[in-house]
Amino acid sequence: MRYQALAAVLLVTLLVGCVPAPQTTSTPPAQPAAPTPSADAPPVPMERVVAEAGVGKKGQGLKNETGMVVEPVKQLIKFEQKAVFDLQIKPALEFYKASNGAYPKTHDEFMEKIIKANSIQLPELPAGQDYVFDPEKAQLMVERPQQ
Repeated sequence: MRYQALAAVLLVTLLVGCVPAPQTTSTPPAQPAAPTPSADAPPVPMERVVAEAGVGKKGQGLKNETGMVVEPVKQLIKFEQKAVFDLQIKPALEFYKASNGAYPKTHDEFMEKIIKANSIQLPELPAGQDYVFDPEKAQLMVERPQQ
């Protein structure tokens, strides 16, 4: 009986994974260094697009996917981003204009008086992309490598 209990505890421990894996001394293969852009490389052409649902990093890997599970997830991500751009930023901009007589004049003023003052969490963008406020259009844009 005692051995059966010990065997049961040992079996459960192994199944749960509480026993640490044996240590190995082999080293992983060296990763090749990422290429560094040379000083002579031409700059990457950039474009500005309106910041709207779909520009965020979240969900980018699902763009070409379909299915019963994927579609609702894609719509949820799209709604989350749309809520930020259309239901938080646009009214905050209009309220700012009504209170101050004009839209923010610079990107820094936009970030301070609209985003920070209203505790708006902008969706994370993919690497190499940035938010830019366009005071002439009174719109938040995304500056990204040209596609």
